[in-house]
Amino acid sequence: MTSKYNHQPIALEGWDREEQFRFFSTFTQPFFNVHTEVDITPLYHYCQRHQLSVFLAYLYVTLEAARSVENFRLRLQNNGVVLYEGLDLSTTILKNNQTIAFVSLPYQETLLEFSSNARQIINEAKESKNLFIGYQGADLLHLTTLPWFKFNGMEHAFSVNPQEAGIPKIAYGRLEVLPDKVTLPLSVALHHALADGYHLHLFLQQMQGYINAFSFVD
Repeated sequence: MTSKYNHQPIALEGWDREEQFRFFSTFTQPFFNVHTEVDITPLYHYCQRHQLSVFLAYLYVTLEAARSVENFRLRLQNNGVVLYEGLDLSTTILKNNQTIAFVSLPYQETLLEFSSNARQIINEAKESKNLFIGYQGADLLHLTTLPWFKFNGMEHAFSVNPQEAGIPKIAYGRLEVLPDKVTLPLSVALHHALADGYHLHLFLQQMQGYINAFSFVD
């Protein structure tokens, strides 16, 4: 399996998650899925002021949060576990012919850099005939957005087999824009051999922190 970022193997014997890993690795369907929502009000208004895509902005803070939580960088490999030092993302986009493509968007340090780079990649992808565009490896997040209707959760399509890398799968629904609050519906699926609900809590906590930071940015 190819990878962009360096990774190191986790010694399973004596690992804090050894028993959980061995238990959940035997499951036919080892992912657990949680449906929630995130208050993105500061990020939304920042994007409005600076004419930035809210879609790209919430992808950016998602990636930042996932990179900061170690369990979101764990992957299954060769019957073991590896930890990647970084992550990019792969998201679905709707092409001009109304079919989807899986588009890889590399990490950038700032929202402005990420938005500029991603916008160019997505515009080109909309004209492509390919299903997969850009780098596709284990050191990604898998993201998708359903912006057309009210969203209370989503079960992802995926193949469960020995080659499944345990990549986190995140879906977003239509924004709810109220006079004093903007919320983003969010569904997160994690491989239970690699993460528990507590690690999802850490991810959401980090994501909210990145969002709230835009309250203090002009």
